[in-house]
Amino acid sequence: MPNKRFSIITVCFNAMNVLPDTWASLRNQTFQDYEWVVIDGASTDGSVQWLEQRTPDIFVSERDQGIYDAMNKALNRASGEWVFFLNAGDRFADSLVLQEVANVLAASNKRIDCIYGDVVYFGEAGTRRKRFNWLTKNKLLFGDLCHQAAFVRSHWFEKLGTFDSNLRFNADFDWFIRLFRQNPQLRYIHRDIALFHDAGAHVQAREVSELERNTVRARYINRTFWHIGNFALRLELKVRRWLGQEIG
Repeated sequence: MPNKRFSIITVCFNAMNVLPDTWASLRNQTFQDYEWVVIDGASTDGSVQWLEQRTPDIFVSERDQGIYDAMNKALNRASGEWVFFLNAGDRFADSLVLQEVANVLAASNKRIDCIYGDVVYFGEAGTRRKRFNWLTKNKLLFGDLCHQAAFVRSHWFEKLGTFDSNLRFNADFDWFIRLFRQNPQLRYIHRDIALFHDAGAHVQAREVSELERNTVRARYINRTFWHIGNFALRLELKVRRWLGQEIG
């Protein structure tokens, strides 16, 4: 059997209160050429039994060393052409996300390595949309990219390795920097990809997460150059907003 088009990866731990919404958003996709890879951290809230009844294509429930360890386990088992992380509590923005992404890939006359759109953050503080229409290979270091916005060709994880599990909050940011330094073909699409549940650890510990993010940046760029680039990006985004462009 040929590999699936997409590997949709869900990692979770004691997430029975949000898993049904995540699963429903995947089940309702009109494009069905995907595998669902679920890595559970040995939950005790009934979610293991619930997940077993939903028969993911790949399902593992065992103790892990944190979210990035679980995500790496999933990557080592996934077989799809493209990888997308839809973790517990997150949801696709609507039922057409996979279909529209697949359409863009099929219509492109270039080999795309990473395709991304926008993300709607939701939680106790309400909702806000974060657009990534400003993002280029050279600007990631000075901003960020929510991994719920992006689909990546799976062979890049084979080439670059998986996430640095020594990082608690920013291993995905570090991995995207490694990817962007390889000069990949990027494609932005102007649509919401996912609803991101902003109750995660990196949101709850925002200051600690930002300190770690700066440590990651220091791996790749001199602090002085980072300040210059960060100032330039902030100025650009202000000008874009002044011109009436939607910027997250």
